[in-house]
Amino acid sequence: MSKLALIIAVLPVQASATDSWQECQIESVSFCDAEGCRPADPTLKLYFGDYADPAGKRKGYYYRCRRDGPCDMIEDPWIGQNERYRAFIMREQGIISRIGADGKVTDVSTVDDTVLISRGSCWDAEPQPIRRKR
Repeated sequence: MSKLALIIAVLPVQASATDSWQECQIESVSFCDAEGCRPADPTLKLYFGDYADPAGKRKGYYYRCRRDGPCDMIEDPWIGQNERYRAFIMREQGIISRIGADGKVTDVSTVDDTVLISRGSCWDAEPQPIRRKR
């Protein structure tokens, strides 16, 4: 056996990413602008997906839904993770969401000089049909 074949044989196998779908209920909201931050009523649910399509390519989604209302849908956000959290990042939309290993979510979105910080809890869920914004 060649040295290269031996080295390849002993390298750890990279674990493939597992499919994950989560639903999150927002429980607290802070609305921040030049005048400071103030609480706001939570009105959102979030849905996250990280999965392999039929061809095996990794895909993802981020849906921000008004409770009993339409959803903003972002397909294929950048997704990163470590042992403590998974992050869904949508730079063009000014959104970063982080789901901790404990199921807690922090969602930060920006519009001009305004920042909305939402916090809540997530749980594993089946992929769901989501109503599109009209």
